[in-house]
Amino acid sequence: MTKRAWWRRAWPFAAAAAGGFALAWIVIGVFVFPPGAPPADGTVPNVIGLSFDAAATRLQQDGFKAQRGEMRFQQSVPKMSVIGMTPVQGTRQPMGTAVVLDLSAGPQMGVVPNVVGMQRSQADSALAAAGFTSNPDTVTQASDQPVGTVIASQPAGGAGAAVPSVVQLVLSAGPATIAVPDLTGRTIVEARVLLEQLGLALGDVTILNSGGAGDQASVVQQNPAAGTLVPLGARVTVSVSGGSTP
Repeated sequence: MTKRAWWRRAWPFAAAAAGGFALAWIVIGVFVFPPGAPPADGTVPNVIGLSFDAAATRLQQDGFKAQRGEMRFQQSVPKMSVIGMTPVQGTRQPMGTAVVLDLSAGPQMGVVPNVVGMQRSQADSALAAAGFTSNPDTVTQASDQPVGTVIASQPAGGAGAAVPSVVQLVLSAGPATIAVPDLTGRTIVEARVLLEQLGLALGDVTILNSGGAGDQASVVQQNPAAGTLVPLGARVTVSVSGGSTP
């Protein structure tokens, strides 16, 4: 067979192959890479500070996917807020890339120890062992406990609180005191009323004159003496004279 005859028989097959190759490129150009298709990569948006759901929506709008990363305790960042991201914001990444979002677990919580009845140094040690600190500003309140004893805390013992955080201690200032009034010249009734108004009480009454004492008998002596500082509720004993009955 001559070369010309061979070519005459083969060219239809060659033409079909060339046409098929051209058609394949047309299909790829139209359907795989259509005109106006988005670029192969995009810029990762900044979603730090957003909630996970809001961040996932923003990433999806920009052509990326959200993936949860690690949870870390954060004192001042709301729980489930984004605190870190990989890849970082502003970088160019292929569209569809999964962005790993690290989230806040909120503040770490602990239980405030019960320090009532302790001295300040003991209370400070107990609080520190639990992850808390005491407020250095001293708050005192009158009580029947020894001076310097912890009589209350805020938050109270057993309450849940963020760790670390500050606990306010209330220390005993000792019993509240009041100056004993001068009862001299007052009747027993008048003395009792005045003492009760001040938070004190009338104690034993001694009658000095042998003839007895009537309603008008007046106080001539008292113990403790006028001006003495005594705890609230203290009793004041008196001696009266005069107003004797016939």
